[in-house]
Amino acid sequence: MKSIALLLCFLSVSFGFSQTGSFTETIRVINTQLQPMVNIPVVLIETTTKEKVTKNTNKDGIVIFELKTGKLWSVNVLEMKEYRTIEIEENMEGSGSSTITYDLKYYQNQRRPVIDRSKLNLEKIDQTKLKNAQYSEKEALVDLKFSKNNKTALGNFPINVTCYKTGKTYLGKTSPMGIATFLLPVNYTYEIDIDGIESYERFDVESGSHYTMDYIYQPSVVNEKERNDTITQLVQKTEKGTSSRVFLKIQAKQIGKNKLANEDVYLQMLKSNKVYKAKTNAEGEAYFLLPIKKKYMVHFRFEKDVDVLNYSDLHGISNAEASFTYRPDPRLQFPERYIPTPKDILIKDFSEFITKQFPEPKNDDSIGMTVSWGNDTINKKSKEAVLQIGFKAKTTNKDLYGPPINIALVIDKSGSMEGHERIDALKIALLNYIQKLRPTDLVSLITFDDKSTIVLPTQVIGDRKAFKEAIEAIEAGGGTNIYNGMVDGYEQVLKHMLAKGTNRVILLTDGYGDTPPETVIEKSKTYNAKGIELSAIGVGDSYNQSMLTLLATAGGGLLSFSGEAKHIEKAFERELNSVLSPCAKDVNVEITYNDQLIFKQLYGFPTTKNGNTSINMRLDNIYSGLNTLALVKFDLSKPTKEIENKPVVIRMSYFDFKKQKNIQKEEKAYLKWSESTDQLELILEAQHKKLYAIAILNQSIKVMAEAYAREDYQAAREAIQSTIQQVKKLYPEAKDTDVNQLVNTLETYVVGLNTIIKAKG
Repeated sequence: MKSIALLLCFLSVSFGFSQTGSFTETIRVINTQLQPMVNIPVVLIETTTKEKVTKNTNKDGIVIFELKTGKLWSVNVLEMKEYRTIEIEENMEGSGSSTITYDLKYYQNQRRPVIDRSKLNLEKIDQTKLKNAQYSEKEALVDLKFSKNNKTALGNFPINVTCYKTGKTYLGKTSPMGIATFLLPVNYTYEIDIDGIESYERFDVESGSHYTMDYIYQPSVVNEKERNDTITQLVQKTEKGTSSRVFLKIQAKQIGKNKLANEDVYLQMLKSNKVYKAKTNAEGEAYFLLPIKKKYMVHFRFEKDVDVLNYSDLHGISNAEASFTYRPDPRLQFPERYIPTPKDILIKDFSEFITKQFPEPKNDDSIGMTVSWGNDTINKKSKEAVLQIGFKAKTTNKDLYGPPINIALVIDKSGSMEGHERIDALKIALLNYIQKLRPTDLVSLITFDDKSTIVLPTQVIGDRKAFKEAIEAIEAGGGTNIYNGMVDGYEQVLKHMLAKGTNRVILLTDGYGDTPPETVIEKSKTYNAKGIELSAIGVGDSYNQSMLTLLATAGGGLLSFSGEAKHIEKAFERELNSVLSPCAKDVNVEITYNDQLIFKQLYGFPTTKNGNTSINMRLDNIYSGLNTLALVKFDLSKPTKEIENKPVVIRMSYFDFKKQKNIQKEEKAYLKWSESTDQLELILEAQHKKLYAIAILNQSIKVMAEAYAREDYQAAREAIQSTIQQVKKLYPEAKDTDVNQLVNTLETYVVGLNTIIKAKG
């Protein structure tokens, strides 16, 4: 039998007062055998200023710090980073002491990334009546013994054990002696779920044996009702936190109302399916008892992703308060009335759905061009034809021949960034970004929520250690102050301007901010006039697309929209390649067509028309690995077999950075004639069809918004309805999720327009 005494990295803290004008913290470090750890470094880092103090333990494992500055210090012991924090109140004089057990295995086990259970379909295995079970080479017998704070047994209490690798949750229940027994496959990690708390503790089963593990848990008495994944709580104001749950009081306000009564408040447990719900009382207060070790996104009925509440590091009995101003989103409150104007529309760039990789350029050219028809066969019944022009810039991972760079990374870390896995994806993207920079490149890191913080002022990237630590420490929370964050970024770049380099701010946000967009844009232009560029990355569906578009256009940088968290890294990769591996500039594409074709629309890039048989388009910011395309829509004018001899000619010219000379290329696209009288499909290839569908849906939203702005509601409705019919022709049976989402949005607009038209009589 294996008996495992769970060695928690326990913490004892005591406080006293001194007259030294500083705060003295005494830390004792011991190992799992309770022996002092001698001459090991203990590092304190101030979380805002990043001031760092390092001292080594003495022969008794003790180190003493005298802190005269700072408010919140993180404690780091060898590989145990941010083990705990020391909070010093303003003008506080005193002392504190603590004991840290250095147990790296336990520390790493507890800090493994939290798995998002909302995306899992876990199979439930009932082991509540397990009797006379025996362990084997493949299965271990595990006894989990639970006691209350008073050391009495936690009897007849539900205990579950979850394993992500097997995709199963094992259901158990303690005996009158407080023991829950499980028979579990070996060589896996398991999480204990108790009292509604997922991932309460973790343990590993490494071999077929009999394991015994002891835990202390004081259950909470909570008045709640669970329906599906929503848990409605009826918590009284007089209740207090417990060892496993934090008592939370939320004060809800609304503009024009000091007290928001009888309003639903939702707290979504992140990386879980659970949602906690409560209703505000006459004072505008809602009360919750929430499992600790979790983060929660705050939602109101008509406002989503308000802010994040982080209780993942709580220990002991805790009570918390939070205050929010409820700003109902009219798109949610009155969806039947909400129709966007041209400046409000949110367009999903179809380029983010490109999965097909076009061929690498030939003959060491910087850009290659591939042309093809959606369906290259037409007949007398054919009314339309769609031409795809694919562009691929040469991929290079070694030739970082771009000029020196001076970059400010301005990152939105408001509470809404915690949702939809955005903050995790952002950290990964930033870490990959700085890893690929050259050691001599200048970089600064600015984060913003309600306020802006210069986390790292401009410095050479060097060994990247400081940046890695700073990025990993980013935590989401608070509102969105884009203006101050952007200005701080510009100022950092301005202090270290490179005469012959790239000076650029990279702004990433998922929100609006309180400063009027016009003020943000005008301020940005003043820095653009000094030679500083700006690139913008919009995340999710709540950012101000028109403002970011104007910022990036005036700033001369890239514009990226990351509809989902997984696209953030791609946006940063584009940004990186654009400054380190530029391929070409002054890229012009001329498309010449015959008199049986009538040009209707080019999707993907701005275009200008030259007479009746030629159009021009330009490509900006061509960088290594770029893979994109343009779709050209033609109507057919009384087509005949002669069209086979009149190809569409695509001529591309550009300046090649690497070759340092101008290049010209030409491709031809031929249509084939068929005597068949059957109705020919417009587009055959799946991705081509999807991209075309998204392109025409986006165009329809633009046309609708313009018609709505001039109060031509009939034209707005007709634009949407005709496009929906086109999409249904493209997808008569099978449908695509992304396309469906856009179609559903348009159908919502139809409902709203019908309401308006009916009201107008």
